[in-house]
Amino acid sequence: MDKAIIFGMFDFVGFHVGKNLLNKGIEVKGVHIDELDNIDFLDEKRLEVGRNANFIEQSLFEWENSPEDDIGNTRFIFSIYDLFMLKKEQILQDEAVTKPIIQYIEDNKNKTNIVFILPIQMLTRTFRGKEIEGFLSKIKGLVKNIQFLYLPAVYGPWQPLAFLFQQAIVSKFKKTDITNEEREWTNDVLFVDDAIESILDIIENGKPRSYLIESGSDDQWFRCAAYLKIDGNQALINSSASIQGDSRLLKVLVRKVTPISDSIMAQMEHVQRLYANRK
Repeated sequence: MDKAIIFGMFDFVGFHVGKNLLNKGIEVKGVHIDELDNIDFLDEKRLEVGRNANFIEQSLFEWENSPEDDIGNTRFIFSIYDLFMLKKEQILQDEAVTKPIIQYIEDNKNKTNIVFILPIQMLTRTFRGKEIEGFLSKIKGLVKNIQFLYLPAVYGPWQPLAFLFQQAIVSKFKKTDITNEEREWTNDVLFVDDAIESILDIIENGKPRSYLIESGSDDQWFRCAAYLKIDGNQALINSSASIQGDSRLLKVLVRKVTPISDSIMAQMEHVQRLYANRK
């Protein structure tokens, strides 16, 4: 892979993917699919990647009207996981957003390498997400070279307030309510650095198929929650869901699991820096 186009570059997982690709010397084009006012801490995120000569930031309109010179070794990466957790998946019903994306894929269907990062909830029988499923069904009919990467809960620097861990940490620095989020998966959780390492391995070396990235621990989410002194009862509403068995789904254990004390501390220190800068 020489280049990557990342839709939703400044959301949580998408941002970490893009930043790590830039650190590897890969050219990254970050494309906005949402209004800039809806992106938290955009200026701070720009500071982390904006000075990199390999990074180009574009609106969807700018991207649509600036054709690629050579897409032969370019990855097209879309973190629908972030849209789902932020409850923004309705944007996938907006033709102004989806039409140029689908047109690009259709025009380059024999060259395009697509990576969708998706929530693990899509593997459960109870998942109801017509916006996501409708969009993906259109893409599946156009191209075969697609990787589907499913993630459980993910935590670490830049985690949105949609997650209980971030709420608990932010509450130490400013007054905020800690509320149970029905979309947060509590059967497993990955530190973002560990997850990104596996994501990039799959993107670079993996074949077109479906992958589920796991921590390998049955109670990892609850151990992290206990470290943050989060009441485990707040998550019981989500802990009974189970994924459907599928022989086509390859389960991938992260190569390393960062100690909880280190990973939570990294998130806490990051939150402290963000909110100190906003005083």
